[in-house]
Amino acid sequence: MAKKDIIARLKEDKTVWNNYQLFSDTYKRIRIAYIEAARKRPEEFEKRLNNFINKTRENKRITGFGGIEKYY
Repeated sequence: MAKKDIIARLKEDKTVWNNYQLFSDTYKRIRIAYIEAARKRPEEFEKRLNNFINKTRENKRITGFGGIEKYY
């Protein structure tokens, strides 16, 4: 489950929140885990979170390397 601070950031923008809710649970879990992995590196954490927010606003999924998108 996503951390409350990440969810709060997503909810700040109605479009982002609506689009986020339409993504599959697996996609959300993978993307949030990727953001969480940088929690101890604040600059990287913000970079990842902002990228996720921007892509979600555009209703676009972030594709990964090695075919991870097949799990979305």
